[in-house]
Amino acid sequence: MKKVLMSLMSVVLLTGCKVELAPTVNLSDINSDTAKTISSKLIVEVTACADYKDSRNESSSLIQAKKGITEVFGDAKYIECYREKMDSKALFEIPITVGGKELTGDIQLANADFGGGLVVKMSPNLKTKIDKVSKSGMSKIQPSVTITLKNDTSENVDIVAHASYLNGKPMTVSTYTLLAGKENTFKLSDVSVSSAFDNGVSIIYEDLSNRMKLEK
Repeated sequence: MKKVLMSLMSVVLLTGCKVELAPTVNLSDINSDTAKTISSKLIVEVTACADYKDSRNESSSLIQAKKGITEVFGDAKYIECYREKMDSKALFEIPITVGGKELTGDIQLANADFGGGLVVKMSPNLKTKIDKVSKSGMSKIQPSVTITLKNDTSENVDIVAHASYLNGKPMTVSTYTLLAGKENTFKLSDVSVSSAFDNGVSIIYEDLSNRMKLEK
């Protein structure tokens, strides 16, 4: 039995800690020149919610997740731990910035400076804190970003989506229409997430009418 438990622990350590940022935002706020702070879901995959010896106690992986998330996000709020199919997940809420022109806070979703669209910005400080937690913890953090965007304007918006899964469909540089009053989900590709952390910014989509002109 001891060998089995050790094997399972090894698998967990090798797979790492999956952390998903999952905000829901309005298009009008993205396009605003004035930045505002909203709460975003942060979902952390844990091995279990309850301790296997006593279900009244939290599991060690949940305790570790709480510690790691609060070290990265000082204002993080723990909501609950739940089971979804075969996975146990800890739900947190963290503040992020929406709209504005200058980088404010560690994570910001805003209109692109080149004339439209949506970009995600992340501060160098955030990457430093995540790297520190990954090195001090038992497993490496594997981040992902899924954005639910509601077009709360009265007009349809034609876009060019970049390196993401839009409503579950893979998009590289593909045109799409954000219908007025409708929600769409953008799940960033691994390349886009890496760009946000390593380069500080990643393009999610451009407005078709204002997209960047490539120099010849």
